[in-house]
Amino acid sequence: MPADMTPHFVRRTFLAGLLILLPLFITYMLIAFLFNIFTGVGAPLVAGFLGIIGANSLAYPLVSVINLLLSLAVIFLLGLVGTNILGRQMLARFESLLLRVPLVKTIYSSAKQVVETFQTPGGSFQRVVLIQYPRQGVWSIGLVATERVDTLNLVPGNKVLAVFVPTTPNPTSGYLVIVSPEDVIDVDFTVEEAFKFIVSGGIVGKDFAAPVAL
Repeated sequence: MPADMTPHFVRRTFLAGLLILLPLFITYMLIAFLFNIFTGVGAPLVAGFLGIIGANSLAYPLVSVINLLLSLAVIFLLGLVGTNILGRQMLARFESLLLRVPLVKTIYSSAKQVVETFQTPGGSFQRVVLIQYPRQGVWSIGLVATERVDTLNLVPGNKVLAVFVPTTPNPTSGYLVIVSPEDVIDVDFTVEEAFKFIVSGGIVGKDFAAPVAL
């Protein structure tokens, strides 16, 4: 048992545990989702087969094991399909079918864009800034997505920034704010460093500094 039980130590240790638990929780939810699908579809078939061969007592434990193995197998097979040329072509055709369905098209395309954005965060955002959000005097890390022409005259200048403000510890959720370029401060963080800083609750990361001009 560590002797150091200061508030900083407790907070740092709690967040470290949270970072370990978060990917495990996401993995569990995915496997549980597939497990429930196979339970509803395959459990009656397996139970019926075991009844025919006179092994009813094995139905409950064996069905659970089979469902878990099928869930893991589906994830593994999807990985195999997605990592070869033929599989990617099949997925592309399946995706083109999904994009023809009006409601499904909107949901699927939006979800895919979010996933692709956070798979390669360094290629999706222009730079890292500090912004006073959600109120003056409170600074948050923001990721500049785009710079746009201010056609609505929202700010004194003729440009506005679309800035994504991620949340901790899950940076895939957050808020999009439209601000003047004068209202942000550029910092010497790469996008990857900013994500590490956000996910760790500010534990991992260097001190803020202005970027060095080239």
